[in-house]
Amino acid sequence: MNFKKNILLWIILLLSFIGCGKQEKENKTNEKILKISQGAQPKSLDPNLYNEVPALAITKQIFNTLIGVNSKGELVPELAESWEFKDDLNLQIKIKNNVKFHNGETLTVEDVIFSLERAFSMPGSRSVIEKIKKVTKIDDNTVNIELESTFTPILYGLAHPLTAIQNKKYTLDKGELVRQEPLGTGPFKYKAWISGENIELESFNEYFLGKSKVDKIIFRVIPENTNRLIALETGEIDIAYGIAPIDVEQIVKNQDLTLISELSYSTEFIQLNNLTAPFNNKKFRQAISSAIDKESIAEAIYLGTASAAPTIVSPYVFGSDQDLTSYSYNQEVAKKLLEDSNEPTKKIKVWVNDNAVRIQVAQIIQSNLKEIGIDLEIEILEWGSYLQRSANGEHQMLLGGWNAGTGDADNALYPLLHSSSKGANGNRSFYESNELDSIIEAAQRETNQDKRKELYSKAQIILNDEVPLIPTIYRKENIGLRKNIKGFEYKSSGHHNLYNIEM
Repeated sequence: MNFKKNILLWIILLLSFIGCGKQEKENKTNEKILKISQGAQPKSLDPNLYNEVPALAITKQIFNTLIGVNSKGELVPELAESWEFKDDLNLQIKIKNNVKFHNGETLTVEDVIFSLERAFSMPGSRSVIEKIKKVTKIDDNTVNIELESTFTPILYGLAHPLTAIQNKKYTLDKGELVRQEPLGTGPFKYKAWISGENIELESFNEYFLGKSKVDKIIFRVIPENTNRLIALETGEIDIAYGIAPIDVEQIVKNQDLTLISELSYSTEFIQLNNLTAPFNNKKFRQAISSAIDKESIAEAIYLGTASAAPTIVSPYVFGSDQDLTSYSYNQEVAKKLLEDSNEPTKKIKVWVNDNAVRIQVAQIIQSNLKEIGIDLEIEILEWGSYLQRSANGEHQMLLGGWNAGTGDADNALYPLLHSSSKGANGNRSFYESNELDSIIEAAQRETNQDKRKELYSKAQIILNDEVPLIPTIYRKENIGLRKNIKGFEYKSSGHHNLYNIEM
């Protein structure tokens, strides 16, 4: 009898384990997992290090900033409860109570002070808060930000993902490991990074605005545009960033997919290293600019999802002057400028990261320059190497793009062209002009928006003559979504909001 009872007990226990396993499997099946793909792997998940969309698109979900920007471009509180300028140089910010970091610790003003001081010390983030002189504690809920001089764009700088608020103790304890293991207050917390494959985030149950409607997000890097589209069509991923122009029509025709195609704060351009020959020669730079057929690039490569760019400042960004006349495509003018330059160099090299669209753009430019007697060699670099080596000034020319993420012209002109931003901060043209510096700084101090526009226009007139870099096109951001994805919040900055997504 005892033996039979033991057998019966084992059977019951076995069935219980099977039932538990089945229930666990069902729970996992019921998890709402959002799968997103982008074309490049982030160099780091430390939000202060690099102003690059592949990283900030992810860190935006992990961290919060003091201030946010809504869909209308208006400033709204995020971690800040409120803010007030006490005078032109002192901004006081009161932070929200009971905001939790992902490790359970409560946000304090010490974390805010540490984060802003750290952001100021880092090459990627410094440009958006350059004029901060000192951050001090007023009380347990309030900080004072003292500026070196009046800096009108400061509020938009504090809304940029580059100025994310971090946990002081965790960040100091982790050191460089925070690049791979970030910790913030955002709606999703870091779970894992399988290099070259997936970055996994999971919903943060104690998020101060409430738990997200999806349980996990998996960011997957698929560099090839065609493979990214196939993954979207088959349901392997739910959202695909950076859909190639040639694939847009295929998404439109697919009843299971939705297309978002909107202009952004981004401008594609060619950076010319002004420190080295032949690009230290203004006439040579002007010749190259006149030789490039921007309209053909927009039509042939972007298939109607882009337009020729007369200025580095995107038309959606405050301060852009779209009435300027830049060096337009004219081969005869280009040849004359090249002759006037007396530059013997007839062979130059352009760097491009491993992006199929930019490689095609480089090939059109190569063909354009051949017509005026310039031999252009195209070198393709891995993204991390492309960033690091160009920051060191090892390039002659490079194809790139810039996202003026704050929505203000200062966020294009200052990091890309101010002399203090040379190198990793963004000015990979290594351009230096006292006149341009003075205009940019005056626009930072000016509080009258009409006068700021006038200053920005003056700056763009100088750039169109000097040609330290060549704006090429304004492209639309093309994003493909599965039909069941609702609540995606498109941002012209490229830092899209995934918190409200339902599936």
